[in-house]
Amino acid sequence: MNQTLIKWKLKEVMARYDIKAGDLADELNLSANSVSNLRKAKTMPRLDGHSLNNLCNALNRLAHDLERQITPFDLIDYTPDSDTSARSENPNSSKSSTPSQHRKSSAIDAENQACLTAA
Repeated sequence: MNQTLIKWKLKEVMARYDIKAGDLADELNLSANSVSNLRKAKTMPRLDGHSLNNLCNALNRLAHDLERQITPFDLIDYTPDSDTSARSENPNSSKSSTPSQHRKSSAIDAENQACLTAA
């Protein structure tokens, strides 16, 4: 069974702190389309550390009623793979290693990387 292990929660964070997509686009010097693609992503887009830092800084500047700083941990939700946790509980399992999962590169990831790196 294929399950999403890391979910991207930018849309929820923006809603919680009343951050408008246009304002975030202006703050990051990105197009509204790029921010829209970031918001719609279901899994974490490929962002380098500098880009993720810029995103968090922009969110913190724009957030309304901010109780604490927004961090990368607020933007992702991690669910452990059930197969991985089962293997760690029983290290002597006779089960062979599972096939590796390959993530296909998407146009959204490439566009977001290029746009956020430039910001």
